[in-house]
Amino acid sequence: MKHSIFRTLKLLILGNIFLIPFSIVVENLIIRLIIGSAAGISFIMLLSFITKIEAIYTKDKKY
Repeated sequence: MKHSIFRTLKLLILGNIFLIPFSIVVENLIIRLIIGSAAGISFIMLLSFITKIEAIYTKDKKY
């Protein structure tokens, strides 16, 4: 059950990373680049955090 929750969260984050260009509706290209970069970096940080939590959970579950 828990493994499917982690997989679902990872898929949602990866899907959001690829949808960033469609969600930013700003005329200025530089502002769009800055907002997209910030959103992408935050999603990647969230993805790495979820991966670490999953590793801790699976390590604790083995023992």
